Amino acid sequence: MREAMQISQENSRTADVALLPLNGFGEGEKSEQAGQQFKVGRVLLQRLRRICSVVVKGSAHEHVGMWYAGLVAGKLAAEVMYYYAGTLPSEFFRVLGDRNLPAFASLLGRCVVVVGLAGSCKAVLEYVGGLIGVSMRQELTRYTHARYLRAPNFYSVATSGTIDNPDQRTTQDIERLTRSGADVLAELLIAPFLIAYYTVQCWKMAGIYGPLAIYIYFGIGAAATRLAMAPIIRQVYIQEQAEGDFRFHHVRTGECAESIAFIAGEDRERAAADRALKAVTGAQRRVLGKQFWLGLLTQVFAYMGSTVSYVIIGVPIFMGSYDDKSGAELSSIISLNAFVSIYLIYRFTSVIELTKRLADVAGYATRVAQLWEELDRLDVEAEADDADSGVSIRDSAVIVARGLDVCTPGGVRLVTELDLEIGVGDSLVITGPNGAGKTALLRTLCGLWRPGGGEVQLAHTNGAPDVLFLPQAPYIIGGSLREQLCYPGLWGGRHAMCFNADIVRILATVGLSHVVDIVGTSNLDYPYTVQAWLRLLSPGERQMMSIARVLFWRPKFVMLDECTSALDACAAEALYRAILDAGITVVSVSHSAHLERFHKRRLSLDGSGGYTLDDVR
Repeated sequence: MREAMQISQENSRTADVALLPLNGFGEGEKSEQAGQQFKVGRVLLQRLRRICSVVVKGSAHEHVGMWYAGLVAGKLAAEVMYYYAGTLPSEFFRVLGDRNLPAFASLLGRCVVVVGLAGSCKAVLEYVGGLIGVSMRQELTRYTHARYLRAPNFYSVATSGTIDNPDQRTTQDIERLTRSGADVLAELLIAPFLIAYYTVQCWKMAGIYGPLAIYIYFGIGAAATRLAMAPIIRQVYIQEQAEGDFRFHHVRTGECAESIAFIAGEDRERAAADRALKAVTGAQRRVLGKQFWLGLLTQVFAYMGSTVSYVIIGVPIFMGSYDDKSGAELSSIISLNAFVSIYLIYRFTSVIELTKRLADVAGYATRVAQLWEELDRLDVEAEADDADSGVSIRDSAVIVARGLDVCTPGGVRLVTELDLEIGVGDSLVITGPNGAGKTALLRTLCGLWRPGGGEVQLAHTNGAPDVLFLPQAPYIIGGSLREQLCYPGLWGGRHAMCFNADIVRILATVGLSHVVDIVGTSNLDYPYTVQAWLRLLSPGERQMMSIARVLFWRPKFVMLDECTSALDACAAEALYRAILDAGITVVSVSHSAHLERFHKRRLSLDGSGGYTLDDVR
């Protein structure tokens, strides 16, 4: 199934390349709705609010909230230290102008203490901010796991191609979002308090026109940077998609290294990897290009602020407000006013500079929120279709199809008006040409694909499906031999105990006794990596392991999709015999005539939507 998922993702990347990089919407979506994806407006604010809500409502919200409140309080306390550190130069101007050595020595000692505290506060706050980012990542990722890694959302999202690279959105995008977002949010929260405080201080020293000039200056800068922000969000989104495609290519080639090596496909894969790399670096260049204009605005705004501060203090000086002050006192006043004005401008500038980081955060948030919104859509769709989905969940020992139309998720009809009933012991083999819909029929009977029409009744026990599906490429996990055999650990609403004797007996039945010998009976719970298992088990032995899982769980029905294709005839027949001896009813897709004798009936698909059903003689 994993291989099929990857092929589906690759196909979706090729087919939808003109759509997905921009918005992830289907072809019928309105362009104005898609255009809202990258604007700084209502949609972005709603997404950011939802992300914050998930963090606050998470299981760890108590300590996240406490740490975040502490971070904001700590930043405000640190600003007090920074303020006192910033006022020290004006006092140095005064004592040096007065040539007062004792006052200079006292001031120097106080300076060391204040600067030391300010530096310590900054280091502690960076550490606390990092811890908050980790906690936020944990909550957002857990929430995404709970929504994504469950039926039927996982299969739908992973195979449909509607959302590109859901794995990257869950891992890398959330990590970058929380790493940058924690500090950005803290800075935005304390900004109003600091701006208000330094506005009052600036007013006291320069009158109302001082802060008023700064506010007008800030308004011009904020308007300019807002216009430059939206293109960055869009380009960050596209860059992350290109990064996901680049990573997917390397993961895919790594998993299929043997097939590539056998056919000498390294040159072709290198060329494809270089193309994916070119897309990534091209996207990075475009992001840098968009960020350049925003950076230019913010840097000019920041450096011009010092000039504005001197204009602010220059007006009262030239108007004679400080004519009664000595040179040392005037220097002290100029230094203090410059600090207050520059710091007020700096606080405004820091808000504007945050827009550059906020643009990156918004790009990551858009990708994460789009995944959640797709999962929301699937949940609503599942609830709406639950009553008339054509799938029965009542306990039953039979699989029934009535007037069943088998269609691909894209709407291509493969089998029409199929009437079929499979009871316990009534094993069925499905045959037909390639593309006739054999695997699609199994997926529909198992409930992975929705019927295009008609009705399907699945076999259930205690309200849970009693059907296992084995694809041609078995899924091998990382973990112990015990976990490998009893994967997924909880199935069909039950959790079965897997004793050492069960492992030895079942693996001997399927021909894998040597695996127990290699691992050792004392190491049945040793957690091996996926790579170790793939090196140990040949393709045929992996298929044997998947059959071993069937013998462990003993479902009423098992659907086998060419799952013995890597085995010789004798080994395949032995596995079929073991399954039937365990009282499990087999529904097989097979091109092997020698396996038909293990079935009672044959369903032959003609590739044009029709079928014939007869007994196996």
